[in-house]
Amino acid sequence: MEGQTPELASTTAESAAARPIFEALLYPRRSLGKRGYTILIAGTAAIVACYGAVFLFLGYWPVFGFLGGEWALFWYLFSRHYRGDDRKERIRLYADHLLFERHDARGRQVVERLQPYWLNVILEREAEPDNALYLRSHGRQIQVGAFLSPQERRDLARELREVLTRLRRPAFD
Repeated sequence: MEGQTPELASTTAESAAARPIFEALLYPRRSLGKRGYTILIAGTAAIVACYGAVFLFLGYWPVFGFLGGEWALFWYLFSRHYRGDDRKERIRLYADHLLFERHDARGRQVVERLQPYWLNVILEREAEPDNALYLRSHGRQIQVGAFLSPQERRDLARELREVLTRLRRPAFD
């Protein structure tokens, strides 16, 4: 690189090597965002409170308690289900390694490091709706994107294969 000092040229090369060639952040699709969740919980609480108030006014006070308990159970179960989708996976491909990170709903993290030259992207039962995507290298196998739709797994497999093919291509091509 002309016009650059050796220190700047090596820093630029190091920063380019530190950047991933390919990066994908995978997470489950949610049909209900945080705002929708709040509206649903508040709306059902208001409806149950109205029904409960009517029964309370009529003198059927035990029904008010049962309605409250039923709504509390609904809230608890729905909150647990909603929190269960806080998982994600990140795939980062560098020139010398592939880094796979999985974060589950409880905050646990699994990190795998694979060598990209020998990496196989395997999509089992590709045409079927229950296909499965795996990264395999040196006897280790990782399932990727189990929460994705079948089409999203097919697209990810195709994209990963293309990037790996470009990475493995000799520099003189």
